Amino acid sequence: MKYGDGVFLKELYLLGRDLLRESSVESPELESSLLLSKALGINTVDIYAHPERKVESDKVEEFKQLLERRLKREPIAYILGEKEFYSRPFIVTPDVLIPRPETETLIEEGLKLTKSISHPLVVDAGTGSGCIAVTIGCECKDARIFGTDISFEALLIARANSERHRVVERISLIQMDFLSGFKEESIDIVLSNPPYVAESDFSKLEPNVRDFEPKQSLLGGEDGLDCIRKIVHQAERVLKNGGWCIVEVGANQSEIVSKIFDHVGFIDISSVRDLSGMERVVKGKWIR
Repeated sequence: MKYGDGVFLKELYLLGRDLLRESSVESPELESSLLLSKALGINTVDIYAHPERKVESDKVEEFKQLLERRLKREPIAYILGEKEFYSRPFIVTPDVLIPRPETETLIEEGLKLTKSISHPLVVDAGTGSGCIAVTIGCECKDARIFGTDISFEALLIARANSERHRVVERISLIQMDFLSGFKEESIDIVLSNPPYVAESDFSKLEPNVRDFEPKQSLLGGEDGLDCIRKIVHQAERVLKNGGWCIVEVGANQSEIVSKIFDHVGFIDISSVRDLSGMERVVKGKWIR
């Protein structure tokens, strides 16, 4: 691609739109405007309000670089440096999984349970960007929250997001393997969106996921359930009497995950469908 000096804003937008459309990007109009606003440091509305604006050559080059990254299928969230989740913007980098709308089902179930507990102690096991921990902190003002992750780089992103949304004083971020470092019978609610992709399914993932998002945040062992098994068994030890464990699961996993809960000894086990109708969340109650 070659760009000359003094290109109009509208011309750049249309060029980006057309190239993204040719590359079968799902929302070429939106993404072209987002990439252009990122490169120029303007609001997307300015593209439509001032289409005749001339763009400096250095900004044209910056847009070119962002556009070429997207054409190579890099997720736009990584290019922009943030992703909206539960109506809030979250910082994201290739060190963390990109928050997804289906995970909001996990949030909704967690919030329902926090309402019945005074000053609940909540753990987001495998916190990544911190989107779950931070959202619970924003929505439940009396909760004390822990976010755990084995990745120190992920914890730095989670810290930045907790600061951004002003819940840093109520969220403790700890480097550990899910729930391994907590005392027995110390936690009210365990939430987790763990890795749950089976090794045989990894190659079938979309290139923007398979080639860019952190592999350790996606792969859950041979059958995809290694991390879920670990979390459910650890939850049995750390949950208070009457505490809950809630995990996100993949397609066609809810039945076998429910059996894992049952085998460990949880009661009131149920699955919850997301907005697409898929059984996305499995939860169970622990009674001693």
